[in-house]
Amino acid sequence: MMTLTGLRNLAVLTVTSPADAARALVAMQFPREVLWTALFLAVILNTLLYSLSNMLAPAPSPFPALFGIPAVYLVIIGTGLVLSIYSIHWIGRMMGGQGSLDDVMTLIVWLQYMRIAVQVATLILAVTVPVLAALLVLAASLMGLWIMLNFVDQGLRLGSLGRAAVVLIGSVVAIAVLVSVLLTLVGGTLLGPAAYV
Repeated sequence: MMTLTGLRNLAVLTVTSPADAARALVAMQFPREVLWTALFLAVILNTLLYSLSNMLAPAPSPFPALFGIPAVYLVIIGTGLVLSIYSIHWIGRMMGGQGSLDDVMTLIVWLQYMRIAVQVATLILAVTVPVLAALLVLAASLMGLWIMLNFVDQGLRLGSLGRAAVVLIGSVVAIAVLVSVLLTLVGGTLLGPAAYV
């Protein structure tokens, strides 16, 4: 069981040396059921924070009616995370990666908790010093990409940040294609023959 001090040190290491943090996380070898539980909890916390931030500081959304429903947001976020984990693992293996699904899942789940910590800080700053909140979001986005590249590289044992970037791009494309196909099928089913006229 990791202590609060251990979690804090790991969070700092994630920012200062993401490759080392990734190796440390993978070495912990969490059981699959622990990872699924942690993932589900992260999705719930993410949804709660999203709902709270919308109440305190509403932001424009392309689909306000859809994302305004917490249960729908939870399903979308949860499904997106699961698809990301599996697509990164599958594409990484196709490119010669050696990491297991559990390794990838461990790293993605940990990143979600790092993201939640940033969301909490952003929410506090949004109602106190909005300018700092915007700067934090920008910095976290850039740093998050760097951390993600290192995590994918280490989790899949790719040996190259360039190959990790290809895996990430491939994963995004694969998910986009899958979502497009599903939306087409669902849309056609809901709209009926009129959708094709």
